[in-house]
Amino acid sequence: MRGAFRQFRRAPGRITASVCALALAVGAIGVLGIPAVTEGAIHEAVERDGVGDLLVSTTPLNSDQLARIEALDNVVSAEGSIDIGVTDDHGDLVRLVGLDIGHQTMDLLQLEAGRLPNGQNEVVTDPSIGAIGEFTVAGNVIYRIVGHGDTLWWSGTDTLFTTLATARSNAADPGTNRLTITASDDGADELRLLADQVRDAIADGDDTFTQFPIYLPDGTTPIDAEIRQISQLIGLLGIAAGLVALVLLASTTNTLITERTREVAVMRALGGRSRQLRRRLRRIALGIAGMAVILGLPLGVLISNLIARMVLEKFVGITPGIAVDWRVLGASAVGTLFGARLVAASAARRIVKLPLADALHDRDGSPFGRRARERFLTRIPTGGLLARLATRASFRRPTRTIAVVAQTAAAVGAAFLIPGLAASVNEFNEATTKPWVWESQTISTDDGLPFEIIAPDADSETGVWVFGEVNDLELDVYGLTPDTRMFDPILTQGSWIEEGQRGVVVSTGFARRQSLDIGEQLTIDLAAGPADYIIVGTVDDFGRAVYLDRSVLATDLGATGMANVLWSSDASPNYTLAAATDTSTAADVASENETGRKAIIAIFGAIGLIVAGVAALAVVASMTVSLYERRHELATLQALGASRRRLRGLVIRELLPVGIVGIAAGVLVGGLGTRGIMAAFEASNQMDIGTVQAFSAIPVIAAVTLVALVILATLAVRSASRRPVAVTLRGAA
Repeated sequence: MRGAFRQFRRAPGRITASVCALALAVGAIGVLGIPAVTEGAIHEAVERDGVGDLLVSTTPLNSDQLARIEALDNVVSAEGSIDIGVTDDHGDLVRLVGLDIGHQTMDLLQLEAGRLPNGQNEVVTDPSIGAIGEFTVAGNVIYRIVGHGDTLWWSGTDTLFTTLATARSNAADPGTNRLTITASDDGADELRLLADQVRDAIADGDDTFTQFPIYLPDGTTPIDAEIRQISQLIGLLGIAAGLVALVLLASTTNTLITERTREVAVMRALGGRSRQLRRRLRRIALGIAGMAVILGLPLGVLISNLIARMVLEKFVGITPGIAVDWRVLGASAVGTLFGARLVAASAARRIVKLPLADALHDRDGSPFGRRARERFLTRIPTGGLLARLATRASFRRPTRTIAVVAQTAAAVGAAFLIPGLAASVNEFNEATTKPWVWESQTISTDDGLPFEIIAPDADSETGVWVFGEVNDLELDVYGLTPDTRMFDPILTQGSWIEEGQRGVVVSTGFARRQSLDIGEQLTIDLAAGPADYIIVGTVDDFGRAVYLDRSVLATDLGATGMANVLWSSDASPNYTLAAATDTSTAADVASENETGRKAIIAIFGAIGLIVAGVAALAVVASMTVSLYERRHELATLQALGASRRRLRGLVIRELLPVGIVGIAAGVLVGGLGTRGIMAAFEASNQMDIGTVQAFSAIPVIAAVTLVALVILATLAVRSASRRPVAVTLRGAA
């Protein structure tokens, strides 16, 4: 460690830059712990709140039906609650959820302040709705707020939690319409079998599911797959930062050891043994890497928790506590120290094997032109003196040049990746809404199909929008009229649906990835059970959806002649529907998509900024190293009368071609990265998303990169030229 501090006194700027870059890289590798941090936070909340293994929305059930469900073989417990959609005194939608307060074992209400409701029309809700002791109006009923709290399932929604008695007194039907079930065997297949048994059990009382059941097998949560995808893709950027850090580690370690060439030669002349000298040099590199690890590990914890919080608050609505993935921290620390030792060992062996006379002179004993590629380059006209020196410097040290190109490419690639992702997500959002031509969408907030299929006027039409599954993949199921005016099908093959027929049109991307062909039978698992259809066409909607005749779908759902959504070409429709509804306009949907896009881009942008920062610091360190290795050359030019301006011009001429190559490589890497990330989302979601390259960002990125390189060259030359020429030429320390 003392050797590391001595090196710091000799070259504080370079050591500080190297330690900071390595620490930032170690911290960036911490994003690989995001899956464990997010999943750990979610699963901790699941265990605390008891979300259950199977969630089912039904028509109102009585106590006898609940008893039949609890008697099923795979059921440990089944608890009923009441979920009602109502509007508050401002006309906004809120949920009124009746719970068996004090007797729940699942979907537990967590209090933040106040007390649980126990009287008529008492509620617990979010502080944004009202303070404790105040009153709120919902569904023309006045409720008194007695506490602030939430459940994991309803987190992020405007919900009033009350007792079952209060919910029953304000519901059209007093039965429970939501089941939370814990199974003794919570495997995926077992839960699907259990859902079928529950459906059959309540069918004896002429009841049915009103929404597709939600399966949470093996302790998972509804968004585990999405969180894992985002975390893994973020982790790829963390790996990129780690690779850049390895290049930086190699160049820094090599330079630290190269600087001690003459010192080591003196020790060898005085009888020092090679093994002891190599150990001494390795300790210096390990000291630098150790300082980076000490700074980087806390930074990794901070980065992983900040990004995990961004993900969970956006997609789950919970704020997690601090969590640490010790496996990632341990692996990043061991990898950094082990890498430093390997690089240091190689550099140390090279130094102690140098001829003693060359090492004591501290001069490069291999003039330009001894290698075949160098002799070939001398025959190529490369301009004036400065241009020749710059070109030869790049080819003389190919490893250093390649490192700078790679580091520049990493920074440019990260910078080009972010606008590419933003453009791709934005294009996808526009593509998914393009076939729909409505101006407003009014959706029933009550489960099932609560209002009749009607045609209010020529500007509106009712339909069905529910969820189903095909091959265990959830998809949107739309019931439309064959002559719908609200959806413009962009058919890629086949034909559109026909009235009264069991033909179905499937999203093109989903059909291609599932190998679904026209004329084949397609079984869709609906809330009421599986139903068979014939594929008649595919539609380019950039989604994962199927479309069929609304009357056929309503009948298959056990609600003939009913609907749950109204589309209108009027942004403010005024229709009386027999259910609580929520109306959103096309502008509202666009705004929601934009919010989601910004959240995703912010997450990737944070990691991209870290990768670019590591790469930028790596370029700074590499340039400093390069100037040190050429200190005699630059000192000789100064002795011959070269001004600082001429030296700056030399370094800039050397950097610009390297920078241009790095920019080109970075644009290629960023473009491939964007395509790879989008392809990964397409494969995991079994749908078309598409890739859009942000070519308009290239001039800005290139200009910023080149300006940064010029500034870097100016600062580096200014720092190098401060050392007395005589001292440098003598090779004194």
